[in-house]
Amino acid sequence: MPRHSFHTVFLCGALGLGLAGVPTASAADVQAEQSQPALRVTYLLYSGRPNPVVLVTDPARLRAIEEQLERALTSGERVTKAESHAVLGYTGIQVERLGPSARNSAPLVLRGDLLRTSSSQGTVSRDVAGIENLLLQLGREQKVIGDVELSVIRQTR
Repeated sequence: MPRHSFHTVFLCGALGLGLAGVPTASAADVQAEQSQPALRVTYLLYSGRPNPVVLVTDPARLRAIEEQLERALTSGERVTKAESHAVLGYTGIQVERLGPSARNSAPLVLRGDLLRTSSSQGTVSRDVAGIENLLLQLGREQKVIGDVELSVIRQTR
C-alpha cells in the first residue's frame, strides 16, 4: 500500500474511532431525559449557529433553580404580551425540564423581569432578573458563556 493511502486510511480510522467514543450533547440530553430529572439551559444568543447550552443534573442546584422559577411564577403578575419580533443578539434564556417530569411541562424563556410560558403568556416578577443572573453565572462557570457573549448580553438586555 502506498504511504499516502496508508496515512489517509489511518487518519480516517483514527478520527472515526475518536468521534465514536465521544458522547455528543444530544446523546447526553437523551440519556438525561430518560433516566433522571435535569434542566437544559439554552442561552438564546445566535441566529445561524448553535446556542450555548448547559445541562443541570446536580440535585441541589436543580432544586434551587426549580424553586426560584416556581416562586417567580406564583408571586408574579400574569400578563398577555406579544412576543417581540426576531432580533439579532440576546433574546433570553430558555429552560427546559428533562426526565420523568418533563412530559407535562413546556419550556420557559426568561429575560429581564419577564418569564414567558408561551409565545403570548408570561409572568412579570422581580425574581426573574435574579434567576437570569444566576443562570448567566452558571454559564460562565461551565465555560459556555465567555466575555464576548456576556458583552453581547449586557448590550442587548
